[in-house]
Amino acid sequence: MITLAEIAMGVAGAFRLARRDPGGAAYFDDSPHGFWRSFWAAAVVAPAFLILDLLSGGFGETAGARQIAIQLIGYVIDWTAFPVLMITVADSLGKWPNYMRYIVAYNWSAVVQMAVLLPVAVLALLAPSHATMLLAQFVTVVLLVYRAYVAHVMLQVGVGTAAGVVLLDVLLAGLLKAVSDRLMAL
Repeated sequence: MITLAEIAMGVAGAFRLARRDPGGAAYFDDSPHGFWRSFWAAAVVAPAFLILDLLSGGFGETAGARQIAIQLIGYVIDWTAFPVLMITVADSLGKWPNYMRYIVAYNWSAVVQMAVLLPVAVLALLAPSHATMLLAQFVTVVLLVYRAYVAHVMLQVGVGTAAGVVLLDVLLAGLLKAVSDRLMAL
């Protein structure tokens, strides 16, 4: 089990990176032990993900056992597919030594991203207007830039390569969402 202090350190490091402070990297435990423990960020983010899914109608009209199973399996695959894909990407970029530190930061940065995204998404869903939709789009762009910054700092790659890593992540997440939605519709 992960400790509250470990969670706090991971989130603090991610928050410092969000403030464009590369010193946030020092907060992460990028050992093999810390790598595996960083996946606890999925458990931290899960309640907010569930709230967003419920508000956006992600479970359809009824949340039966099949829909819940599809969403839970999709959630686990979403949290694991990108790190698996990044093994090959990091290796092909010659950045394998930075792989674990990047995935640790990537995982903990999801907590910061959800903390920013959840209130904006709830506002956009509950009070839809041009202003809230514009705010949601702006926040999405800011979070994509943040993700690129995490890749830039932690993988030690150029900005263009970091943007490519984020694009790969977005495309993979979109594919997984499409498959999940298709299964939900069957």
